[in-house]
Amino acid sequence: MTVQLLRRTVLGLVATVAGVLLTLASAAPATGHAMLLGTDPADGDVLTAPPDVVTLTFNEPVQADDGSVRLLDAAGEPIAAEARPVDDTVEITVPADLPEGSYVVDWSVVSADGHPVGGAFTFAVGRPSTAVAEVAAPTGDPLVDLLHQGAQVFVYLGILGTSGLVLFRTVLLDRGAGIVHAPVLRLATVFAAAALGGLLVYLAADGAWRTGSGLPGLVDPGTLWDTLTGTPVGTATVVALVGLVLALGAGATPAGRAVTCAGALLALLSLPLAGHSRSFGPAWLVLGSDAVHVSAGAVWFGGVLGLVITLRSSAPASAAARTVGRFSTAALWVVLALAATGTVLAWRILPDLAALTSTGYGLTLLAKVAVVGVVVLVAAWNRYRLVPHVGDDDGARARLRRTVGTEAWLILLAVTLTGVLVSQSPTDGHTAPAAARPVAEHVALGDGMADVRVAPARVGANVVEIELNDADGEPLEPAADPQVRLSLPEQDLGPLTPALTRTGTGRYELPVDLPLPGGWELELSVRTSTFDNPVVVVPVEVVP
Repeated sequence: MTVQLLRRTVLGLVATVAGVLLTLASAAPATGHAMLLGTDPADGDVLTAPPDVVTLTFNEPVQADDGSVRLLDAAGEPIAAEARPVDDTVEITVPADLPEGSYVVDWSVVSADGHPVGGAFTFAVGRPSTAVAEVAAPTGDPLVDLLHQGAQVFVYLGILGTSGLVLFRTVLLDRGAGIVHAPVLRLATVFAAAALGGLLVYLAADGAWRTGSGLPGLVDPGTLWDTLTGTPVGTATVVALVGLVLALGAGATPAGRAVTCAGALLALLSLPLAGHSRSFGPAWLVLGSDAVHVSAGAVWFGGVLGLVITLRSSAPASAAARTVGRFSTAALWVVLALAATGTVLAWRILPDLAALTSTGYGLTLLAKVAVVGVVVLVAAWNRYRLVPHVGDDDGARARLRRTVGTEAWLILLAVTLTGVLVSQSPTDGHTAPAAARPVAEHVALGDGMADVRVAPARVGANVVEIELNDADGEPLEPAADPQVRLSLPEQDLGPLTPALTRTGTGRYELPVDLPLPGGWELELSVRTSTFDNPVVVVPVEVVP
């Protein structure tokens, strides 16, 4: 490989990544992949007694660092409570003497693939507090987000480039083209340097991003150590570094070549360890498909780069032709492997087909598929029109050199898009089905108050609970049993008038079947005296 080609490759790599970083800088940061399915007590619940345990349930196993899940009182002051993750739940042990009032659960967890997600919800014991402190949503540092996403691009480019070139040099390159070994190794070293830089920046940025510590977290020793020793990113970093050292440091003996190939594959296997595939199942299918996908991509990427070097070198035409033939045969299986495993990954990772056009992840995936489609067309032209003549036609070799160069640039773009893809959430921007949220309203009723609860606020069987209190907060005995009417105005449905059961002084319970989703209205009419009959309307949002 000439110095000019090396310079062009490095400049092209920098230019491509710079363009992607500019795009990332203007993009919204990706959201976490774990989703909160529900809480017990539910958001807004009003309880008669303190719960023993508050439970948060997610769609996948999560990790919770010390202090990342907090119980706060209405003023925002922390309450001593132990939180511990158990598989796909987080359990908070609540003090038994929790006084009456409202409480906030402020939570932040790390999903299976290392992405953080957080939020907050409230519940009350007895009478809710008149005011509840708002917990600010966690906001990431834009520069940390940019470093985190940009480093992933360098990691993918570096590892796929290094591993692919090493495999080309060890397996595909003809022995008669020995003059190509040194330039291939030099270019592999360039990609390894990019991978090393990307891994170190990604390790630091992931800790700061995961903990929300901002720029100071990039150089915080404790955060770095926790990330290295306790997260999927730390494991992947160690595996990648070991693989890169083995791939470049082994000798030229048969045993050395075996170690070289093993190192290249080890570095490639580090990529699924901290990617989307950790969050989806079945694990054997998704992780296996991801491993085959990145390995096939590396063989294609490194093989095309190696071919460019071979065709530009002074290697004998016969040796170059044999190398081209070997790669052409391997490329057919590589394309089939990429197509099959890519389809499996999209099927398991995307929530539905609509996510292809409604999420940044889906649009990036479509862009990558489009680029790869063009590469396949160029490769097919090379295979069937130019490769058969490369050994005996100098013009065919020159034309093949040009088209393979185009193929290399396109694959460089596809690999860069892959690096962008892994930094995005498959569900970011995608509208998920609404979760049921029990209704709990504290409303004025004449001179007193009424607490109205509807659970689970989902189509089907529900229970309405009503508590009436006078101006002093004591249970109110009405002059007659309350009347409850439920209507769905948007469907012109109702009113439903379920029978209620008295459970205590001013306390009532009534079962009701709500047949359709939508914005229901619960009308509560209470005769509090001979002449007073206040009526209140409580909105009830019912989900499918």
